[in-house]
Amino acid sequence: MLNPQLDRRGELIHLLTTEGLPRRHVERLLDAARVLAENAAPAAAPLPVFLSLPDDPACRDAYAEAAARLSLLPVVLDAPGADAQAGDALARTVAGLAPGVLVLRHAASGAAHCAAAHAAPGLRVVNAGDGWHADPLPALALVQAMRDIKQDLTHLAVTLVGDIRHSPVARSVIHVMTTLGVPEVRAVAPRTLLPDNLPQLGVRACATLQEGLQDADVIIVLPLDVERISGALLPSAREYAQVYGLTPAALAAAKRDALLLPAGALTPGVEVDGDVAASLPPIEAQLAGQLQCLRVATLHVLTEDAP
Repeated sequence: MLNPQLDRRGELIHLLTTEGLPRRHVERLLDAARVLAENAAPAAAPLPVFLSLPDDPACRDAYAEAAARLSLLPVVLDAPGADAQAGDALARTVAGLAPGVLVLRHAASGAAHCAAAHAAPGLRVVNAGDGWHADPLPALALVQAMRDIKQDLTHLAVTLVGDIRHSPVARSVIHVMTTLGVPEVRAVAPRTLLPDNLPQLGVRACATLQEGLQDADVIIVLPLDVERISGALLPSAREYAQVYGLTPAALAAAKRDALLLPAGALTPGVEVDGDVAASLPPIEAQLAGQLQCLRVATLHVLTEDAP
């Protein structure tokens, strides 16, 4: 079965998910982001970059800036409808686009794969988040930070804490880490916030926060959407903070040089306490810079290979 992200020669034509993405393509994107951190070579042709990023003007502006650095032409699209016919609307929108790159964020899981399936030859698709399914570039930015700070990934114990079930970044970063040889990946969360297929993903669920953090090299903290999940999936934000919130005392179980990575905007007093939150701005700034470099690198790789 062909990987929908690759052409028949095995070259990258879309970035839809990190699941099944060959190691050489993961490393190519990460290495290209490092090279392009300071300079960006113009694309071979001034192709359009279609931006469908509803309700996220900051992300849209970041991709527009990335496109401009490569002398590509950012074009903002109206968002497809969110009704029962959204899949048909998305297919029609994609089928009418000229060759270039479509950067798509959509509420429906699998929307990026749908877009790639209906894309005309020469149109590349970048998934900027499709429901709970995948969000490749923030995941790659987390792994880039690990590579920069920890160097060798093949000796790390990495712990994910938080809402793993509903996080496309969590799923994506798990796939990247296992592809690059991280030997131990753990998950800590209430049972209702853990996916059912953790063993198949190569992840060990830990019964307590202490167990999950014990001698961890890297801790990835996932944000909670408290308003959405309180009640049926989570008794209360206060109870979550008491059991799973990261404090200096809880983090003492990890290695002394453990790297703490936020996988999104965190709420002091919920996922982390105030003291831990106060320590995060430098790594948040580093992750933001790496994410922007990866946006540039992804557009560069996809357009560099374009016929």
